[in-house]
Amino acid sequence: MYSLYNTLLLLASLGALPYFAIKSLHTTKYRAGLRQRFGHVSPEIALALRGVRPLWLHAVSVGEVIAAVPLVSALRQRFPHLLILISTVTETGQATAREKMAGAACLYFPLDYPWVVHQVICRLQPRLFLMVETEIWPNFLRELTRQAIPAILVNGRISPRSFRGYRRLRPFMCRVLPAITSFSMQTKLDAERIIAIGADPSRVHITGNIKYDLAFEPLTSPDERTFRADLGIGEAPVFMAGSTHRGEEDIVIAAYLRARLQVPALRLLLAPRHLDRLDEIEALLRKHQLLVHRRSHGRLSSQSGAAPVLLLDTIGELAKLYAVGTVIFVGGSLVPVGGHNVLEPAAHRKAILFGPHMHNFHQIATALLEADGAVQVHNPEALGEHVSMLLLQPERRQVLGEAAYQVLRANQGAITRTVELIAQVLSQQT
Repeated sequence: MYSLYNTLLLLASLGALPYFAIKSLHTTKYRAGLRQRFGHVSPEIALALRGVRPLWLHAVSVGEVIAAVPLVSALRQRFPHLLILISTVTETGQATAREKMAGAACLYFPLDYPWVVHQVICRLQPRLFLMVETEIWPNFLRELTRQAIPAILVNGRISPRSFRGYRRLRPFMCRVLPAITSFSMQTKLDAERIIAIGADPSRVHITGNIKYDLAFEPLTSPDERTFRADLGIGEAPVFMAGSTHRGEEDIVIAAYLRARLQVPALRLLLAPRHLDRLDEIEALLRKHQLLVHRRSHGRLSSQSGAAPVLLLDTIGELAKLYAVGTVIFVGGSLVPVGGHNVLEPAAHRKAILFGPHMHNFHQIATALLEADGAVQVHNPEALGEHVSMLLLQPERRQVLGEAAYQVLRANQGAITRTVELIAQVLSQQT
């Protein structure tokens, strides 16, 4: 089965090679960390690991990196002697890891070719490998087993779509999953799904979702006023759309224009998920005759004809910026992406809106809706209706925001349970 997997992997790589070669000529996104992806360990990392076996944590992109920040902090407290190595797949994930996890060695995750993963694991020799959510690479896990290195699936989640795919591959997954020492799953349903595709039930634990254990500091009122002044929005109400995807910006703009008819001072803070789309989004905003200011271009005076739309083009600020929003829409949910982290605005007691496509955050979205801590909009027109309504109803905003915050607080503790599980595995090593 591994021979078949590697044959298919090689054929897929050869087929995609022309596409990536062309893309690499035009954008750094496809060139970033290329040598590391093929097994090169930089001199900086080699120097940092001199005679040290690190704890290796893998987080695919920005969302997983941010979720892992409090886990890394807890691990550093519990195991101060261990060096932590962070790997990501995306360029933005790498930048976020370097910013949020100062002191950790960072690298790009290797491609899952047998000769590549063998070389990397031999060079790095981690004491333990942690993978955030469900990032299962067969050859990598097989090589860990060969070198007697334990692996833990942290904050494990199996989406309905992933579950259907894994079920079809169950005979192969039954060979791959034994390489994972322990499964730390978010919910009972996630635990049942990982067992159904081949995990040993005795290795599966329900520890909760570490995303509830957000590392954040709520802004005080004076701090928020200072932050608003720095953003150039003054005291104006703000409709904020975070982590939007293609197809959602049009809907957000329509909702903003509709709401502005009732609240003329309203500002729009738009934070696209992928920064390589900034030019496209700015052109769309200008098509609607909206003045735009990019966050990276510096402070814009709120007293001098400030642009009504602030376009967030920086990395790692979104969770903090939610503090200035009056009404928050979290993207990836009006298009079939699966949603993004709605707990970040909940931490600031904000009124939250999201669309029907929340399968990547199903448990969190359900908990918020059941507690009256968020509003789910089921079509584009409904977004404008709810934004307008909430802007005119401060009491309703307060009820939603407080309920969302209480859901966040009630479900914390996953970090502690996860660290205990990691400690058990580490204690079994000689």
